Amino acid sequence: MKVLKGQDILALGFMTFALFVGAGNIIFPPIVGLQAGPHVWMAALGFLVTAVGLPVIT
Repeated sequence: MKVLKGQDILALGFMTFALFVGAGNIIFPPIVGLQAGPHVWMAALGFLVTAVGLPVIT
């Protein structure tokens, strides 16, 4: 098993942070919810399928 250097751990930490807290995941969902109006649950379901479901199965 290869031991990770501090630089590798730092790079992996930044990559993981960018993956989960990227601008698209912070800005896009509230805008979609605002534009969806009364259909906010359908918009949330669509966002979850495309932003969470598809990356998980690929």
